[in-house]
This record gives sequence, C-alpha cells and structure tokens, in this order.
Amino acid sequence: MSGSGGDRVLASVAHPGTEYLRSVAGTAQVVTWDAPDGTEIEGILCTPEGDGPFPLVVNVHGGPIWAFRNQWSMRSSWVPLLVSRGYAVLNPNPRGSAGRGQHFAGLVVGDMGGADTHDLLSGIDALVERGVVDGGRVGLIGGSYGGYMSSWLVTQDRRFAAAVPIAPVTDWYSQGFTSNIAAWGNRFLDADPEQHGTRAHTRSPVLHASKVRTPCLTVAGALDNCTPPGQAQEFHQALQAHGVASVLAVYPQEGHGVRAYPAQVDFLARAVDWFELHMPAR
Repeated sequence: MSGSGGDRVLASVAHPGTEYLRSVAGTAQVVTWDAPDGTEIEGILCTPEGDGPFPLVVNVHGGPIWAFRNQWSMRSSWVPLLVSRGYAVLNPNPRGSAGRGQHFAGLVVGDMGGADTHDLLSGIDALVERGVVDGGRVGLIGGSYGGYMSSWLVTQDRRFAAAVPIAPVTDWYSQGFTSNIAAWGNRFLDADPEQHGTRAHTRSPVLHASKVRTPCLTVAGALDNCTPPGQAQEFHQALQAHGVASVLAVYPQEGHGVRAYPAQVDFLARAVDWFELHMPAR
C-alpha cells in the first residue's frame, strides 16, 4: 500500500524459507541465438552466482505450444533447486512456442522433433561459445512434450551427460493406441500409425535407442492417461537392452507429471542426485 507517507506493508507472507530461496535461486536473463536456418530463438537462462562456465541443464517445456516467461521458478520446481546446487538452467522457447504468433507456433506442426531439435542444440552451442556453459557437462530435463524431447535429443546427439525425461512420449505407435490424447499426437506429428515409415516411426525415441549413450532417469505417473507409463517403461527397457545406464521411476498415485507430496520431494531428490552423479556441479 502506498500513501502520502510512503509504502506501508499491510501483510506479509515472507519468512526465513523464502529469504533463503531468494538467496540461492540465482538470476534470470533473456538470451537469444540463431538456429541453423537463421531463425532467432530466445530463452531464459538462470544462473547461480559466480562466473562460468557452468554445467547446464536444458529445461524443455511441454505443449509444444507453450512458453517460458520470466517468472518464479519458470513454473518448474527443479529450476531454482538446480541453480542452488550450482547448475545453469536454460529454459528455451524453440519454434512451436507460444507468444510469437500463429506462424511461429505452427512451425512445429508436422515436424515435432525436427527443426525444434536444432533450435535447442544451437542454443547449447551458443552458450558454450560465449563461455557461459561447460560443453562437457550438459543435461536435459522436461515434462510431457519436454519429456518427449528429452528422450528424443539423446537419440540425436551424444553430448548429453544425463537426462531426466518426465511423462514422455517415446513410442508414437503405442501412444496412438493407449493415450486419451492420441489424436493430438497423430495430428501434430502428421503421421498415420497404420502407414509404415511415417514420422510415427522415424520420430519415436524408443526405435532409436541403439544410438543413445546418455544415462537416463525416466519418470512417469502410474495414473497418467495422456502419456501412459508404458511410454517410460518402453524407453527404459530399450535403453537397458542396449547397455545404457537407465533408471525408471513410476509414482503410483501420480498422473501427468509428479505434483503431489511426498512424491514430488522424492522425485526432486532423484533428479538432482542423477545430475550430480553424472555431471557434478561442484
């Protein structure tokens, strides 16, 4: 409240916990880079105190028609937690993201896992070139479409030291016959699962598992009807079949994402431990 005598606090929810979080959650800034085709891509980079290069976790948003904004935690509880442990977190808005008009959003339709893949990879390259990021310690995390991209990217590039796909799509065939949003996937992918060789095949991470070298912690909710837990299980078993370090965590009372307590506490501890094991910040 503001009056002639200046600002006056009527009520406050501040407490030592929020003060501590503010002290360790780092800073956020908008960053931009050019994709291989010249399209400008932007994102929000959260960094801890100190000078880089930092280990980096790329936090891929869901949707894919959604977008990160500069707001507390980027609506991802793991972002300030990772920053507090010494990691930089890039929250990119690749093509297909909201906020830049219908044309930009529509660029992902019929091309999920296509040009947006290179939007993300070029962002990492740019931050490494700028000296902000240690290119030998780069990881991935994301839920829903971000889970799909986290599992897809490790099949396309071996630079990643660790990945945590959450509620992913890993097999567009089984997704098309078990999900309650199967029509969304088929339309956005522009693929008919009955037709051999379409993007249902070429863009399914589980069918490219032999290319993966990245240790993956794949997370699902047993009650998820959007991206059923079988998606995570298929990817886990495919990775194990190819000798890749893989852990599967399925939460029995969770749906599309891990949201409730105490499951969220368990999940966050597992995710941070996974990155600290495979790409330690300190």
